[in-house]
Amino acid sequence: MKLVIFDLDQTLVDFISVHDEATRELFNRFFGVDARLTEIDFAGRSLVDNFLELARLKGIPEAKVNKNSRALVESYEKIFGEKLTKEASDHVLPGVRKLLEELAKTDNFVVLYTGDSAGIVDRVLKATGLGKYFRFAVYGTEAPTRVGMVRLAVGRAESITDKKFSDKDVVIIGDSLRDVNSGKQLGAMTIAVATGFHSEEKLRASKPDYLFKNLKSYRKVLQAITSLGNDLDNR
Repeated sequence: MKLVIFDLDQTLVDFISVHDEATRELFNRFFGVDARLTEIDFAGRSLVDNFLELARLKGIPEAKVNKNSRALVESYEKIFGEKLTKEASDHVLPGVRKLLEELAKTDNFVVLYTGDSAGIVDRVLKATGLGKYFRFAVYGTEAPTRVGMVRLAVGRAESITDKKFSDKDVVIIGDSLRDVNSGKQLGAMTIAVATGFHSEEKLRASKPDYLFKNLKSYRKVLQAITSLGNDLDNR
């Protein structure tokens, strides 16, 4: 049994257009400026981290964001929900559903970790029907760093399974450099997917154990998950 930790945005689903518009409305409402999520390197970061980075870009004092962080997240969840269609299966990336279906047939323990808040994740999983594949999720509001989120996921999985997960027993699958780096810090297996903001070239330079253009070749991804790692040729 391995602990398989999936990132959500641009790894399994693509709602960046919705996030972009929600961010624009949020910043207009709170700060009176035009701002979009895609103006910054948002990949693998929490909502609040992205709000802070975008605020710096727009000359908004950090203290103003920190003071309103809870209200910003709550408003963002509401705006995102209003812009999200009830049925959003077309936002699920190619190969994802088949990969998750195949993983469900194994004894691996599959969870989510994401910079999104619980309210965003609940809406996305309900709209896409992907929620049934994950035992739980760790959110960006629960830990200050990506590594901290992984540690939370490991601790919860160990509590549920009464099994110790360490080193390559932990598999992190994501589209960002931050996913790869967080896994490396903990000695986990890292599987990078070039379906997001960070290019395939940049991902390769970060030296994940595996690198895929996307998850269409889900059988190869399954093989990677059960392997010992350190093979960049399975794309």
